[in-house]
Amino acid sequence: MKKSNLKLSILSLLILLIQNSHADEYNYQAGLGSIAYPNRNVAVGSSYRENNVENKNVAGAPDKIIDYATAIGIANKATYHYSSAFGFQNESTADSSSAFGYRNKANRGYSSAFGARNMTKGIYSSAFGYMNKVIGDSSSAFGARYAVTGNSSGAFGVGKTSFSDEHEYINEGNNSYMIGNKNKIASGSDDNFILGNNVSIGAAITKSVVLGDSSTSGGSNTVSVGSATLKRKIVNVGDGEISATSTDAVTGKQLYSGDGIDTSAWKNKLGVNSGGVINTGTGTDSTAVGVNNIAKGNSSSAFGYRNEASEENSSAFGYFNTAGRKNSSAFGRANTASGENSSAFGYFNNATKENSSAFGHWNKARGKNSSAFGYKNIANGENDSAFGFLNIVNGENSSAFGYRNNIGQLKKDDWGDFVPDVNYGKQSLVFGTEYSVTGNYSGVFGVGELNGNDYKYINEGNNSYMIGNKNKIASGSDDNFILGNNVAIGTGIQNSVVLGNNSTVSSSNTVSVGSATLKRKIVNVGDGEISATSTDAVTGKQLYSGDGIDTSAWKNKLGVGNTVDLTSYTKRDTSNLTASDVTTWQSKLDVTKKADYKDANDIDVDKWKTKLGVGSGIPVDAYTKTESDNKFVDKTSYNTDKSNFATKNDLGKFADASSTNIDVNKWRARLGVGSSSGTTNTSTATGGLALGEGTTVTGEYSTAVGYKNNVSGNHSGAFGDPNVVTGNHSYAFGNNNTINGDNNFVLGNNVTIGAGIQNSVALGNNSTVSSSNEVSVGSKGKERKITNVADGEVSATSTDAVTGKQLYKAMQNSGATGIENLRNEVYEKIDDVKDEVRGVGSLSAALAGLHPMQYDPKAPAQIMAALGQYKNKQSVAVGLSYYFNDRFMMSAGVALSGEKKTKSMANVGFTLKLGKGSGVTYQETPQYVVQNEVKRLTVENQDLKAKVNKQDNKMKEQDEKIKNLEEKLNMLLKNK
Repeated sequence: MKKSNLKLSILSLLILLIQNSHADEYNYQAGLGSIAYPNRNVAVGSSYRENNVENKNVAGAPDKIIDYATAIGIANKATYHYSSAFGFQNESTADSSSAFGYRNKANRGYSSAFGARNMTKGIYSSAFGYMNKVIGDSSSAFGARYAVTGNSSGAFGVGKTSFSDEHEYINEGNNSYMIGNKNKIASGSDDNFILGNNVSIGAAITKSVVLGDSSTSGGSNTVSVGSATLKRKIVNVGDGEISATSTDAVTGKQLYSGDGIDTSAWKNKLGVNSGGVINTGTGTDSTAVGVNNIAKGNSSSAFGYRNEASEENSSAFGYFNTAGRKNSSAFGRANTASGENSSAFGYFNNATKENSSAFGHWNKARGKNSSAFGYKNIANGENDSAFGFLNIVNGENSSAFGYRNNIGQLKKDDWGDFVPDVNYGKQSLVFGTEYSVTGNYSGVFGVGELNGNDYKYINEGNNSYMIGNKNKIASGSDDNFILGNNVAIGTGIQNSVVLGNNSTVSSSNTVSVGSATLKRKIVNVGDGEISATSTDAVTGKQLYSGDGIDTSAWKNKLGVGNTVDLTSYTKRDTSNLTASDVTTWQSKLDVTKKADYKDANDIDVDKWKTKLGVGSGIPVDAYTKTESDNKFVDKTSYNTDKSNFATKNDLGKFADASSTNIDVNKWRARLGVGSSSGTTNTSTATGGLALGEGTTVTGEYSTAVGYKNNVSGNHSGAFGDPNVVTGNHSYAFGNNNTINGDNNFVLGNNVTIGAGIQNSVALGNNSTVSSSNEVSVGSKGKERKITNVADGEVSATSTDAVTGKQLYKAMQNSGATGIENLRNEVYEKIDDVKDEVRGVGSLSAALAGLHPMQYDPKAPAQIMAALGQYKNKQSVAVGLSYYFNDRFMMSAGVALSGEKKTKSMANVGFTLKLGKGSGVTYQETPQYVVQNEVKRLTVENQDLKAKVNKQDNKMKEQDEKIKNLEEKLNMLLKNK
């Protein structure tokens, strides 16, 4: 039971007892340090000493009559009529005020303070949460560290306080409300409302509304949804009235259609001719609207300020854009589309080659059919794609997605200029952060790291893939695959697969699932074939049973003849050990010495750490992206100039001169997207995604990224080039793979999984899969080792892969030496059980020693302590018991062992007295009266005992006399 729950239960029971037992009393006080002054007040709890001053738990006042005040807890004060204080050091000092929690103060009538360190000084005010302060009447604060000084106002959210606990965010206005974090309203600014964060309304602003984060007020009687640098759309607005007296907001739809406007006034304002169009274009069917725009190509368009569309069907919209080739488009600010069918959208983008596209901020698409999307991405090679932030792609037919990734490398040409080197990074992929790929037909998925501008983690191998964080493959190591983190494949290693965090590989044609110090089990393995030519992994179940092995070869290996029957061997365990066996083991194991070392006082800790491989890990700092990276350049200029940009409705009006609606197909043709150039998603299926030259996806919810991948299966994927996936729920990572069956996975190159094969996995270059439910790591003649495997379970039901060490140990255990090793292992396990039992015994003995004393109504709480020992283990226990009355008691105890690795045991108990004697009441008597009575009874008892002894002596004398008389009488009778 948690301590908080225990306290709550005790407090609830105390209140219940108070209500049931003292309902007719005027005052009630319970607990050390509680005072309930008259009249009809309740104080339950204890005092609290701080700086040598005792703060009592008080209900009422000593100098005047206070009715119905309640103080429950520790050092609370409820000092006025109907006031309530619950918790720790709360104060309710006004009529009908309430303070609940930790150090809250309700100092005005009908006010409430709930939580921790809240204060209310206004009548009818409320403060809920942490460290809120409400001074205004009828005002409220909900949340943390807010202050409200205005009347009939409120603050909801989180503010801030200084080191001296002064509030930095205050609502000083009347009839004003703030909802959100870190907002403030100045004094004298009334009837204002804030719904957002980081909003400040200055002095003398009234009747305004501010909506949204970091918005600013436009003055009195205004509604603001942003600021000078942060503007927001207002959407889903109903059509407003259009008239000379209308104050309604109108919609883009109304502006687009122009219905209801004063056409004469508009023509006079714009200075247009009777035809309604200003056309300064010099090309046939060209259009130039705005300031200093040039449209000299046939059917070209230029809108805005100083835009130029210089060739046939070219378009330039916005500020200082240039569309310089046929069918090119430039939209935004300072964009240049200088390749035929090229497109540049956003800010300072350049699309310089045929069918190239650059979207976002300062992107460069320099290769034919290349695409750059995001911030400062560069696609230098033909059919390249760079998406995200500061990605660079130099190799042909390659793609980089994420943050600061690189593909390929540059070289100097005959003129000394840097140009892409076509020998590096061809048809490669990067998905993630700060990774580089210089190998051909290779890929990376995950997070690397930069050291300045140098990449620390690079895939330099050909036909190789890395999935995970901080991996690397050296140059000259081809056809390798990594699925894990912190893995490095060195030079000269071919056709290997590495799985898992910190795994290692040291040779070609190897599958590694760990390292020399970190081994992993391979579980849920299907039974492999057992034959002279088998290359399958076998399971612990097969090793356990031995079915299918060559028994003659095993007997020869073990050095036993064919006449020896190994089945007669009986495995020894604790059920059939003899006393002789135990004595022998104790002698060989030197038990006394082993016990001496159990506390590890004499071991070399550093050597153990080195052996265990712990204590030397270097934490990996997670990358945290901030807005201080200059992601947006020259925002002020951009926002100033964008007032001259064409609007969405302008584009819709002029995109197709023959119609009032946008022709989507013409827009696609004009922008150069939607074709097979690899610039956009070319999937035709529901939920599909296809990125890359010649890549197609026809399966539902499937994905293909790379060069000429084809995915027709549903919920499937292909990454690399060129892969074919027709199976459902199947994925291929690598190059030239084919998957025709369902639920199959390939991580490698040149792998084919035929139709009808399901639930199989192929790892590595040129691996083969011949059946369902199979994991292949190679092919016939090109088998791979699986290294760094943890020991698997060896049992009748095990499906774990077993290691060569386990197989070797099984062979060793089949001889006499193995039996001795088995005995030693069993003895170690028995010794561990003994240690555990002894620890439990000592803990139990300590708890058993906690005994409460008899019930005393003036001392209901008791603290107990006990020691426990069993064999060589010692423990200590402490306990607490509490009598709620003479019929019901609760007790709790906890025991701790005295070992380096402390063990614990705990209990909670409840005792209820039943029977006819239940409900006995006790007459409280002073202690000295009881002592005097005991002394009196003791003296009286001694007197009675003396009298009884004296009577016994007299009776003995009388018996003696009677005996003598009887003897004399008998003599007389005989003589007669």
